[in-house]
Amino acid sequence: MMELAIVGGGPAGLSLAYFLKGSKINATVYEGLSDVGLKPCAWGVMKGIEEYIQIPKESIISEIKGFRIYLDGKLLYDIRDREVLGYIVNKPKFLRILGEKVDLKLNSKVVEKEGKIFVNEKEVNADKVIYANGHYSFKGDYAIPAIQYITDYKIDPEIVEMYFFSDLLGYGWVFPEEDGSKIGVGGYAEVNFLKERLKGLVKGNIKEFQGAKVADYGIIEDRLNGNYIGESLGTVYAVTGEGIRPSIISSKIMADSLLSNKDFSKEFKKSKLYWSLQIHAMVIKDAKKKGAQSIKGLERVLLKTPPELVLKFALGDFTKIDLLKIFGRMII
Repeated sequence: MMELAIVGGGPAGLSLAYFLKGSKINATVYEGLSDVGLKPCAWGVMKGIEEYIQIPKESIISEIKGFRIYLDGKLLYDIRDREVLGYIVNKPKFLRILGEKVDLKLNSKVVEKEGKIFVNEKEVNADKVIYANGHYSFKGDYAIPAIQYITDYKIDPEIVEMYFFSDLLGYGWVFPEEDGSKIGVGGYAEVNFLKERLKGLVKGNIKEFQGAKVADYGIIEDRLNGNYIGESLGTVYAVTGEGIRPSIISSKIMADSLLSNKDFSKEFKKSKLYWSLQIHAMVIKDAKKKGAQSIKGLERVLLKTPPELVLKFALGDFTKIDLLKIFGRMII
């Protein structure tokens, strides 16, 4: 039996172990912290995740059925649907439940030396190591800052609000939370600038301040070698910051590749996930090159694009025809 060491007990690492459970591969997840799900995020998971893994009902805070999108404080779209578009989950609870189903070892610091793996300075037997430790595994060049407040402000639990600005390549958000809402902002700016933008969004009483880095580069091609999954590989939609669902999908592709002895790089590049992630990354890279001019361009795109196409692009569920309708020939 193959012994697999997975570094990182986030959505990617735990789901990979879950997908491999009961197979010819014995997977052990090593998490350096004392608990799972401690990295701050908005806890949003979009639809489509059910095709890969079931979200326990007890970890679902609310079902998302609508989006409000603002530009410089003006409401552009109020998108509502009868169907569920996604979920707000209690991420720590979701990951703890998943962790109970696999071999998870907390408080496990992993160091690789000369091809050998040491956990808390003790060598462990592993035929293969896969890194799923998120942005901690790469330089800051691949990630941007994101900050948020936990507040007692009550928002409609079925609605997510997203705020875009003419002077920021990034966006703000208001997501439902168990006892209030998470109000935050992230983007290509200094933290102090983000804090100023956040002041205009905060409502209710502040209970906690959180900050984190979020991958924004797209897929890191050098890491398409079968040793990385999830955010460590770059599986975060650069325009929206969504990472939980694409990270889990990357784990499913990895699990299937390992079990069928196929090349992960080839299998991943054939997936719609790879293509849609790279399109998001191209939009951001193009915007970074053009600076303020491009931010204005994205503003015009938001204003002229039908809301259903905005939603499809946000979900990564778009086609080349959809891209032509949204961006013209800019990124095709």
